[in-house]
Amino acid sequence: MKRERLAYAVVVIGLLMTIFVALMSGVDFYSLAEVGGAVTGQNNTAFNTVMMFRLPRILAALICGGMLSVAGAFSQSVFRNQLADPSILGMTSAGDFFILIGGLLLPNFPFQKAILAVLGGVIVLHILARPASIRQPLRLIIVGVALNLTFVGFQQVLTSGTVGLGGQSFNGITWQSTLTLLGVGTLGLIAALVVAPWANYLKLGDQQLAGVGVPVTAMRWWLLALVIYLTCGVTAVIGTIPFMGIVIPNIGRRVVGHDYQTLIPFSMLSGAWLLLIADTVGRLVVLPSELAAASIMTVIGGPFLVIMLQKGGHSWN
Repeated sequence: MKRERLAYAVVVIGLLMTIFVALMSGVDFYSLAEVGGAVTGQNNTAFNTVMMFRLPRILAALICGGMLSVAGAFSQSVFRNQLADPSILGMTSAGDFFILIGGLLLPNFPFQKAILAVLGGVIVLHILARPASIRQPLRLIIVGVALNLTFVGFQQVLTSGTVGLGGQSFNGITWQSTLTLLGVGTLGLIAALVVAPWANYLKLGDQQLAGVGVPVTAMRWWLLALVIYLTCGVTAVIGTIPFMGIVIPNIGRRVVGHDYQTLIPFSMLSGAWLLLIADTVGRLVVLPSELAAASIMTVIGGPFLVIMLQKGGHSWN
């Protein structure tokens, strides 16, 4: 318990410090006093930059990081696989592909991106959620990676190679998009806290659960529906941000343990922190230009995935 409290304290303090750094830093650097003046409307020079550009970007990164980390944690519970993550399994790339198709064929269709992102996620889930794949964790990863590469390849063909992960950035996000993310994300994350105990039940075998009257199939599908909701909510607004759902839950298991009632809130906070760090580093490392958050997460998550595979992390424990 002491270790858990320390972990939460470190994450919360680090998160607050990173928010201040992100508000202060950029092409134009503002002191903490100037940021305070911008927030209260007393500094007109910094107001537009801080309130119209940096603050919505920070909030969007925070909510997306929490959503993707929780989606990854629940994916790993359902598939009994520590490497199960929507970005690796092809859900996000399928959503991106269907959004691209929709933009070409139905540019004025209401709620187009959200509907098509969910459609892509559901199709991939239907392919993955087969007993043979669930029983063989490594096979699930191989099929998922193949689906991911397939949908990325389709996007490259349709866009003549101009679309890639490097374009998935928070740059230019508006308050309207940020508020949409906040609304969608808040509902999804509250639901995640409520159903977190279900993920603990899935550690047991299906026959054991059925024997004591637990509706294991319904439980699994409701968790998968929440995974699609969280993942596609981000994909529809931002695009694909890879590896969040692998890095954060697996670090969380080592820090706060395997109880999902503790792991889920920890994943929300630490996922928000990590994605904000990635976006802030991307903004600052090549000023006055920037690197997309997706590119930074690829640099972080790629080696992490390789290390886990070498250590046999594909199996459930």
